[in-house]
Amino acid sequence: MMSFNLTEQTWIPVVSKDFQLKEVSLLELFETWSAYKEIRGDNPPTTLAIYRFLLAILHRAYDGPRNEDHWEEISEDDGQKAIVYLQDHRDCFDLLHPERPFMQDITLTQDAAAEIYQAHVLHGNNTSTVFCHEHQWSGASLSMTEAARLVLRLHWFDVGGRKTGTSVSAGVIPTMGAANVLVRGQTLKETLMLNLMQYNPKQEMPSVVRGEDLPSWEREPMTATERIPNGHIDYLTFQWRRVRLFCEDNRAVNVAFHGGDRLPKSIDASQWECGVAYNKSKKGLFTVHLNLSRSLWRDSAAFLQSSEAGKRPRILEWVAELQGEDLADKRLNLQVIGLSVDNAKHAKPLGWSSEEFSAPMIYLKQKKLWEALDTAIKAANNYQNVFRSFKRSPYAVLAEVLKYGDAGKLAKTLDGESRYWATLDRAFPELLFDLPDDHETGADGIQVYGNKRLKEWTNTIQKAATEAFTESIASIRNYEARAASLRSLSYHLAVLRGDIDPKAKRKSKGKKAA
Repeated sequence: MMSFNLTEQTWIPVVSKDFQLKEVSLLELFETWSAYKEIRGDNPPTTLAIYRFLLAILHRAYDGPRNEDHWEEISEDDGQKAIVYLQDHRDCFDLLHPERPFMQDITLTQDAAAEIYQAHVLHGNNTSTVFCHEHQWSGASLSMTEAARLVLRLHWFDVGGRKTGTSVSAGVIPTMGAANVLVRGQTLKETLMLNLMQYNPKQEMPSVVRGEDLPSWEREPMTATERIPNGHIDYLTFQWRRVRLFCEDNRAVNVAFHGGDRLPKSIDASQWECGVAYNKSKKGLFTVHLNLSRSLWRDSAAFLQSSEAGKRPRILEWVAELQGEDLADKRLNLQVIGLSVDNAKHAKPLGWSSEEFSAPMIYLKQKKLWEALDTAIKAANNYQNVFRSFKRSPYAVLAEVLKYGDAGKLAKTLDGESRYWATLDRAFPELLFDLPDDHETGADGIQVYGNKRLKEWTNTIQKAATEAFTESIASIRNYEARAASLRSLSYHLAVLRGDIDPKAKRKSKGKKAA
């Protein structure tokens, strides 16, 4: 009888402290987790799926952490209860169990399965055949270690739409398109502990618990349905897809992956989700999405603090409390992982990403400091408008003199905006780490941040915008056109500085006309 037990077989890719990549079993991971730097899956979504799986095991094994003291006790126990839990539930983790294969639906049949490459290479069912080279993988198979990781990833990162063997469209998974935050430590153990959210059902932390809050491998098998997670552990292992592997000669050759459980339309995943930031609107909360065309720091304010405009990831609320008890480092290191998809039905993957971001931990605790940072980021976003093609903008003036016609197309072709952001990408980290030291106490006793550094940042933005635009039009040989566009640039920069009030100018013109 074939078997592949995740507690004993090596399948989790880890990086050692000397940067060597190896695979370990579940038991070996918790026995030696301090010896590794990180998990590194086949791609970033797979990496995050493995982390979430391990967090579910820790929550279940320790029934916590209920508070900071319990978190410290778990850290000191060094994974021993997790090891006991895995040994006691060994059969639950057999990927090829004849009756209850790990996180799979035994009712799915091979005639409803697809070739396994379709899931492994993360392409959508509506990918254009002109650019899809799927024939290169036709008939391919996966090793059992790759298949184990694929099963986990499919439950947390998979496009929506119709799947092979079913006419029912698969629903949207909350992590898809979202900027998923992972707090990073110096070792694999530290990373898992920093992401081990406070779990205290009596205090409804991090969510209300209804009935037994069990991971999927302990729940009785059931058909896919619309349901509400029983609690945080149930949510971490929520089967958004129904999956089944089909194997030959110790290789996975086919996989069926259909729509699985789903939340009621009136229920938002933010009740359970702890690793995602949200923007607020009149219609409710919306996830902060990944943007493959912009650097992460431009959205960093959304991760560091909650405000009237949004909510930071709840795991960072907990990390701030741990740091207050000297249980976390004074420097916050984040890895933001995700899979970008189209905005319609989430049926086409656009690309995955993994970006790192570091900041002093004080940003999580000092709202005034965060407000100064938010002001700096908003200023940078405001100045990008000089590169747009609105009426009388620098590029619009350039197009008018050149008689180019389409100012938007010209702005896109010359692309001064990319130069602008490239300059600020290099300048922002210095601002981020300087701001906490630029403070003074006001007459009301409240700390004020950025009196000096924000002025310097404004100068940096002005210079970056001027140089980026000037460089972008350097190839234009029409001197008159260049001069007119630079005059427009100078005017719009003066407006942004506050040196010119365009409303006052319009009022003055109105009086003269009268």
